[in-house]
Amino acid sequence: MSAKSRVIFITGFKGGVGKTTVTANIAAVLCEMNKRVLIVDGDFGMRCMDLVLGYESSVLFDCYDVLSGRCEPEKAIIGNDGLYFLPAPMNYRGEKIPTARFIELFNVLRKRYDYCLIDSSADPSPYYLSFAAAADDAIVVAQHQSTSVRAAEKTAIKLTEVGFKNLRLIINGYRKEDAKKGDLPSLLEIIHNSSVGLIGVVPYDKILPIDQENGIVALSGKKRLNNYEAAFINIALRICGHRIPLFRDVYSTKKKKHYKNIFVKGGVLL
Repeated sequence: MSAKSRVIFITGFKGGVGKTTVTANIAAVLCEMNKRVLIVDGDFGMRCMDLVLGYESSVLFDCYDVLSGRCEPEKAIIGNDGLYFLPAPMNYRGEKIPTARFIELFNVLRKRYDYCLIDSSADPSPYYLSFAAAADDAIVVAQHQSTSVRAAEKTAIKLTEVGFKNLRLIINGYRKEDAKKGDLPSLLEIIHNSSVGLIGVVPYDKILPIDQENGIVALSGKKRLNNYEAAFINIALRICGHRIPLFRDVYSTKKKKHYKNIFVKGGVLL
């Protein structure tokens, strides 16, 4: 996935796996790496990314306004300091939007951002497939359960059918001790049973939902990293093409200053 101006479709047919959480935290780390990042809320039914990012009171225009020609992208996009957000419509009524409009929009956005991350819906609706058609790569998110991994496989099959060649998998909520005891599948079992290459593993961390409720994303909170933040740093670096171990620093975290200083200097923690 190492290329500038990439549109990444973050998805999964099973609801509740953490697509929004994954999208927001990857975007936050990429921004700290001096990338210009746009998050697009592609879930017209649920629309919750604005809550995660703390923009619920700042939205004037949305993605549907842009796609329908009611306004230019810069009027609907909010944010600053390298991290930007294009919200989903509040009251989408199922109006049809030609897929060509999605492709045209992201061709424009590619010229303005290093990465556009699309937080998808959980169902293959017409606009789901239109967002997919506009993307370059896809990341499928699954919880640490066999049923969720199977749903991720079905998602990957569908995405392969519509033309994706670069698919990756993130396991969210990984419980290391339960995997060791055999109560949940091990990573080796997941890799063996999945046709999608693993790009990241986010450990179960009870701090994560609390941080999300308070609008805190990776590298924006306390001085020392939480486990989940270290995992998202590794994932962001792997997205940028660096060969980073899945669990580096995840269970022995460092101070955030360590990472921020390296990111500012253009380093990659190699």
